[in-house]
Amino acid sequence: MNIAGQRTLYISVHDNEQPAEIFLQLKGSDCCSELIGLYDVIARLMSLALQYGAPLEKVGDLLAGAKFAPCGPVSGHDRLKSCTSLPDLIGRHLLVEYCGRHDLAHVSGF
Repeated sequence: MNIAGQRTLYISVHDNEQPAEIFLQLKGSDCCSELIGLYDVIARLMSLALQYGAPLEKVGDLLAGAKFAPCGPVSGHDRLKSCTSLPDLIGRHLLVEYCGRHDLAHVSGF
């Protein structure tokens, strides 16, 4: 998914019946190794929380609503068309795609 034409975020979720492992990859011309590493650590922490029984909806709720740059229009996602930050996009993606939270989607009908 591309965010405001500035950064590209790839989210991969290893999901059987219940997602238990999440991978994040961040790309962009202004992405330093520290920022890329930070999102890798966030993915590892989310995966660990899920593997130890944290509900996916709680993890998504924790991230959704965070507000900071980059933010704005999202391309490359069928249902989400804007975000208030990268964590907001991650949380909303998890909630819409895996928790049935269609109220958070910008495009309905799926």
